[in-house]
Amino acid sequence: MGDRLEQNLRALAACDPARAAALAAAVPLEAACMPAANGDPTLVADGVLLHSRHDPRREAARWALAACEQLAAAGEAEPTAVVLGFGLGWHLGALAECWRGGVVVVEPDDRLLRTAFAARDLRPLLARVALAPAHLDEAVVDAWRAPVILPHAPSLLREGSGLRALGERIAGRVALRGLRLRVLVVSPVSGGSHPITGYCARALGALGHEVQTLDLAAFAGGMDAIDGFSPKAHARRTVRQAYGRFLGTGVLAAVEAMRPDLVLAMAQAPLDGAVIEQIRTLGATTAFWFVEDHRLFPYWREVVGAYDHVFVIQEEPFLGEARRLARGGVDYLPLAADPAVHRPLALSSGEREALGAPVAFVGAGYRNRRVALRTLLDCGLRIWGTEWEGSGPLLDVLQRDGARIATDDCVRIFNATAVNVNLHSSTWVDGVDPEGDFVNPRAFELAAVGAFQLVDERRLLPPLLAAGSEVVTFRQAGELRELVRSWLARAEERAAIGAAARRRALAEHTYRHRMERLLALVCARDGERLRARPRRATVADAARLEGGSPLGCFLAELPPHTPFTLDGVVRALQARAGDLCEAESILLLLHQFDELYVREARQ
Repeated sequence: MGDRLEQNLRALAACDPARAAALAAAVPLEAACMPAANGDPTLVADGVLLHSRHDPRREAARWALAACEQLAAAGEAEPTAVVLGFGLGWHLGALAECWRGGVVVVEPDDRLLRTAFAARDLRPLLARVALAPAHLDEAVVDAWRAPVILPHAPSLLREGSGLRALGERIAGRVALRGLRLRVLVVSPVSGGSHPITGYCARALGALGHEVQTLDLAAFAGGMDAIDGFSPKAHARRTVRQAYGRFLGTGVLAAVEAMRPDLVLAMAQAPLDGAVIEQIRTLGATTAFWFVEDHRLFPYWREVVGAYDHVFVIQEEPFLGEARRLARGGVDYLPLAADPAVHRPLALSSGEREALGAPVAFVGAGYRNRRVALRTLLDCGLRIWGTEWEGSGPLLDVLQRDGARIATDDCVRIFNATAVNVNLHSSTWVDGVDPEGDFVNPRAFELAAVGAFQLVDERRLLPPLLAAGSEVVTFRQAGELRELVRSWLARAEERAAIGAAARRRALAEHTYRHRMERLLALVCARDGERLRARPRRATVADAARLEGGSPLGCFLAELPPHTPFTLDGVVRALQARAGDLCEAESILLLLHQFDELYVREARQ
């Protein structure tokens, strides 16, 4: 068995030395490898029988025949067979015998692979198929030619292997190829998720999709004015619900006008189950990003069952609870930063004097922050944000009389501050929440700026930002004072940690990354339905049809994803710099005539 393992590892090392080294270091599965009735080895892993107890080769031949039929039906020249699950390789060997095209095997579990390498001589198989990298990124998937995904069903049944989730991610990425979606992003009236709406819309546009943002901030004044109707809480709640239904009707009108493929609603967007169902009847897929703490905002229970897809910033036990109520998928999707907004800035001396400090905190005055930050009053503390009324001595360091700080100024403050304190809010402890899990947007925004931050420990932080090298963490509010004083004296180390955090944020934690993930999961489940929806022609489509004609040459100069409509072409022209040629001037004139005289009659 030892010789067999070494021989297989050497064969793998010839093409993938890093993966071979990882398998050599892996601990084998606690699995039952036993002979089948025909003498071939079979395997039970995590209670799942991966191959037949009677004849693994015969079972594998049947699987391979069905796989070849699926590959042939794909309608692509030389598709790549992407097999989910390695097992002991019987099905892979059978596929390699009847399929002459490329074969890629996705198996993230190095322990299973080491077990398989010790059980059989796999050298002929390893010479024929490619083993996908353990850490599979989008660039690897994009390099596969016309991939056809072939699940090995028993492998997907293993709990904790991560293969099912990885398969969904691959399927979504494949489904997105060449698919340009029409997306309507719906904001809340106000609140912390409102700016995230813009970040998501910008990221979706950068990914090549047609995006419209329904910004409901203009209605915030009406919501605020409701308190003036009555002193009774029940009456005010009734009016708020009616106002929310009014806004939901407006959202429905926007959906009818745009006919989007996907409606993405942010947390607190005014959509109830009835409106979401009406949106679905118009053919749109619905998604909801709940970027709040489910313990503080229980309204999620009322809406999670209405959406096709729900994304949350917390994991178990919340994920399981939400999945029991949901009609579709519920997935973990952490927050992020927008590099176009959250970035290093060259500040003037005046800006540094006005906005800088040895140590600063930006955010609302929750009780735990009021208690923890008092220890920093003699460290040069400045506080920025709202809801600090009645905070005693902290009012002496509160800036701008507790006014709301605009995003641009937040970024300047991050850049100008030596030590940024990032203490997640809590309404029930006086310091660090011992049950804190999700990571707030501030952590990613500070990282993208390249700023140094002290952040309280969170259960979901370690996979996102590394403590000690990208952020510095604290467990108790009582640690803050000594940590601040220590790090104020270590400017070079602060700069190095901030730079490392920025590299990590740009590589993994932008809203573009999050929207790629969101769309991949949506398309993994609804890709066929989305592809079947009618598509608007783009200027690239029209340019291809026109070839080298004057119209084709003109259209080829516009952004390729521009809708081939009078509105779309004119918007693209208006975004360009420089003088207009005669043809462009005529198009603008036609558009104006259409708006003034034709459009209303046409509707």
